[in-house]
Amino acid sequence: MFVNVVGSFVLGLFVEFLVSKLNSSPELRAFFAVGVLGAFTTFSSFALDVSVLSDRGNLLAAGAYVAVSVVLSIAGLFFGLWLMRSFLA
Repeated sequence: MFVNVVGSFVLGLFVEFLVSKLNSSPELRAFFAVGVLGAFTTFSSFALDVSVLSDRGNLLAAGAYVAVSVVLSIAGLFFGLWLMRSFLA
């Protein structure tokens, strides 16, 4: 979960920097967002963690893991965007 949240935060920083400072192309943004950071934060490991918790009968923990991961990752992305915008302003 930590890697997904940190990756989302870094993604927010990078994307905002690429758009605001470098006026980068969509291809360059996709390279960083999907290629570089996509390799760092993988949905497959997230899915495996949920599967392991579920297989062990920890359905409440699996559901909490999904909810917390999604909320914190999205919050991390928005925080990264906000921080970079504040820094560049």
